[in-house]
Amino acid sequence: MKYRIEPRGGILHAELQGRETAEDMRDFLHAVKAACRQHACPRILLSIRASRPVFKLEDYGLAGETQGEARGYVSDLVSPACRIALIGDTSELHFAHEYIEVVARQQQVNVKSFREPSSAVQWLQAPQDAEPASAGVAAARRGR
Repeated sequence: MKYRIEPRGGILHAELQGRETAEDMRDFLHAVKAACRQHACPRILLSIRASRPVFKLEDYGLAGETQGEARGYVSDLVSPACRIALIGDTSELHFAHEYIEVVARQQQVNVKSFREPSSAVQWLQAPQDAEPASAGVAAARRGR
């Protein structure tokens, strides 16, 4: 596994290559958190490349939806100010990221999956959303 993290234009660009295990992802996310603190940069572009797709919530630091289950470690890594864009270099990674997006938003983490880096950067640079990450979940609950 290799990764590179650097601030560019108010966005923390974090690229991970060759992720194979949950430990690889955890180490990477902890490095991203440290870089966020160091650079005071809560807008993050996570680019995952040449890695196996992961559909296990725990591999992204998220917890399942089992009642009474503690939240995953990602809740300790992000703040409400964080905005995180996910990009993968394969369709399989994108599908996994879409799933991670849904679950992360249910856990109040402002994450969005993108196919194109330019769209991700545009979303990250936009003013804070009028609709917070949890609003979509709240709207879905109201519709029940």
